[in-house]
Amino acid sequence: MSSRASIVIPAHNEERRIRHLLQSLSDPSIVGLYDVYVVCNGCTDKTRQVAEEYAGITVVEIDGVGKHHALNQGDLLAGDVFPRLYCDADIQVSPSSIEALIEALTTEEIQVAGPAVHYGVQDSVWAVKMYYRSLDSRLMATWRVEHLVGRGLYGASRAARQRFTTFPNMFADDLFFDSQFERAEKMIVTECVVTIWVPVNVRELIRGEVRVAEGNHEYRVSDVDHDALSEHAVRRRPHFELRLKSRMLVLRSWGRQLRGIDVVPILVYLGISSASRLTLAVKKMRGRKILWR
Repeated sequence: MSSRASIVIPAHNEERRIRHLLQSLSDPSIVGLYDVYVVCNGCTDKTRQVAEEYAGITVVEIDGVGKHHALNQGDLLAGDVFPRLYCDADIQVSPSSIEALIEALTTEEIQVAGPAVHYGVQDSVWAVKMYYRSLDSRLMATWRVEHLVGRGLYGASRAARQRFTTFPNMFADDLFFDSQFERAEKMIVTECVVTIWVPVNVRELIRGEVRVAEGNHEYRVSDVDHDALSEHAVRRRPHFELRLKSRMLVLRSWGRQLRGIDVVPILVYLGISSASRLTLAVKKMRGRKILWR
């Protein structure tokens, strides 16, 4: 029986975090239905050995260090099997959620999709909890409904994956992917829910947000049209990110929508975001490289 979909999982030193995902993907209810590829890149731990413990999982190791190398190698391995999911190794998702996302992408239309997100904040300090609560606030709702960024999982139908050729050499693969599709071509599959385990303290949160800020900056200043996009590509649009709009308009909109319950989470969000950008600026000024896998 031919596979119903392919799933690509780039992995760099994920031996401690990849088990939850692979347990779901090797569940007897779905094992054998999908082609699953774990692409280890630059691992110095036992990620490969851990992944090889699970039934129905193809594990490969490549020399190239970097997520884009792993994504592109996964595409080569997956071949002509669609829909195609791209999945971070450290998320938690149920077999039924995987099935719901694949079902939504099983179409001849240009369709991309991502899951609803649950943040695992149980072990986090108060400030971290407030930061992630802000992402669920009404102020962020419109942006989050319209984009597939920061979900740890996204996928494309066969027709949609023809929108670009390869993933470019940049940190923010989900940002690049999302930018290639119009709003009407995207959907959030609410029946698919992923759990993203978040940092437990503010220092770890800022460290992660520094990488995100660097990825966003890299995307904005890079030119990938000539080597990564197909003739059908959607060129990047200046209104793609909220932060590229007039800051005054954004603040005015927030002022109209702000509810009392959102005030503290939004203040924490703004504080963490400012600290992250400042940290990034200092690192760049000192010539320190931001590492991202």
